Amino acid sequence: MIIFRYIYKVFLITYSYFIFAMIAYASQSALPGPVASSCASGKFCNPLGSVNSFSDLVSAILKIVVSFGIPIAALAIIFSGFLLVVAQGNEEKLKTAKSAFLWSVIGTAVLLGAWAISSAIGTTVSSLE
Repeated sequence: MIIFRYIYKVFLITYSYFIFAMIAYASQSALPGPVASSCASGKFCNPLGSVNSFSDLVSAILKIVVSFGIPIAALAIIFSGFLLVVAQGNEEKLKTAKSAFLWSVIGTAVLLGAWAISSAIGTTVSSLE
């Protein structure tokens, strides 16, 4: 039982490291931001900066979601593999580990599928313009 607590603490420390690294990366990435010089006094300004269309907005949101989702998906797959190793032949634990792996892979596929569909639609729409 002590080994599980130790592994859990190591997992949390590693996870928090990745979260802080993603936040630092996101704060320095080239995401669209407000442009102060293009806004005159008394006029409405675009608070999203260079996002001028719905497809740009979806692309910016999806970029953030994928930046956060891929490391979390990788950690979920690694953790489900850890559960598979820890099960040691116990049928109930094996069933739980297999279920965790299945849903981790499904979540990753949904995340990457959304990104692929959005990229394909964006490319098609931009070629039509």
